[in-house]
Amino acid sequence: MTRAPVRALHEPYAHLYVGDYFADTLDLAAHEHRALRLLLLETWVRGPVGNARLAKVTGLTRAEWQAVKPSVLPLLRAVQSRIAESLKRIRTFDGQRLPTDDWNIVRSIVLERDGHACTYCGSEKQLEGDHIVPLIRGGSNAFANLATACPDLQSVEGLEDAGGMAGGVPDELDCS
Repeated sequence: MTRAPVRALHEPYAHLYVGDYFADTLDLAAHEHRALRLLLLETWVRGPVGNARLAKVTGLTRAEWQAVKPSVLPLLRAVQSRIAESLKRIRTFDGQRLPTDDWNIVRSIVLERDGHACTYCGSEKQLEGDHIVPLIRGGSNAFANLATACPDLQSVEGLEDAGGMAGGVPDELDCS
């Protein structure tokens, strides 16, 4: 059975229900934690994960998924309604800045989704969440409108349009 390296659990999962998470997952093996983390990330970014996609989202074979399913699936199903409520609350702030606590959760999820690297240049230093279309120009707080960016690229005007980085990072910026 081949497994990708297990990365540390990040803020969005622990922030909302740290006591619940650790109490409920104390007996999980590393590969079960990884599967749960990936399923939680998918739920935050794309919504509830249907049964047909569970193994694929976790990166496990069907047989591997069947082995971890009894311990992981009940935990996932137990938090899906809380994630849905949080997403509904976040959507009420479209066009406006999120409260700090909500932004910290959203930012952590975006960083995790983007592999903790600037989506424009690949830098892993001083990363921030960036609205592709700024709120002031009608952008939303939806995950599809958010990207991980280093400070140099986050502050450059004009990168927010969808084709703004099509030609690559401007030569005058050194993000690494």
